[in-house]
Order: sequence, then structure tokens, then C-alpha cells
Amino acid sequence: MTTIFVTNNGTEPFADSFDGTKFTFEPKAELEIPEIVAKHIFGYGDDNKEPYLVRLGWMKMSNDFPIAMEKLGQFSFSREAAKKVHLSAPVVERVAAPVPKARVSAKGPSTTTDE
Repeated sequence: MTTIFVTNNGTEPFADSFDGTKFTFEPKAELEIPEIVAKHIFGYGDDNKEPYLVRLGWMKMSNDFPIAMEKLGQFSFSREAAKKVHLSAPVVERVAAPVPKARVSAKGPSTTTDE
């Protein structure tokens, strides 16, 4: 079974069902789904998107097509998972070098004079 990775690049969650299973596409999240599910929901692999846009309720009349396609354009599809990028650097502890303390005797600070 071939899978497709779908990313919702929009700001709202989107949910739909296939064969009794609900699929929820959270914003900015990638979801791995079977290719047949991607075709059923989004028309993945089909050049004619109109039946899918109508089924989703995004298109009621032909003049709704540009707006519906814009909504569909908020989803991206890939056969490979997106590579995870770690932006944080490893934690490195840095400690300041100790500062030598001046020696103080019980009689007070020592002074030397060359006279």
C-alpha cells in the first residue's frame, strides 16, 4: 500500500472520512495516509478536481472553482516525509574563569616597599 504525506499549510484544522475512518489534518502538521484516501478526499492524482471540491463543500457553482482551488492549495502532498530540522543548538555549559582573590592577612592587606 502506497502512502502519501499530507501537510495542512492552512490555519484551520480539516477533517474528513474514508471507509469509516476519520482523518484530521491539523494546521502545520504532516499526516501519513494511504494514497487511496488522498485521492478520495483531495483528488490526489486526478486532474479533474471539481468532483472532489463539490464533495468537500468547497465548490457549489463553477464560479466557486478559483476559491475552492485556493483552499485545496493550502495542502501539500509528498511521497516522502518532510525532514525534521532541529533549530536548537546543543547545550554547552560555559563557566567564567575564576578571578583570583587578593590575599588579605589578619593584619590587613600586605604592602611591600622598596626603600
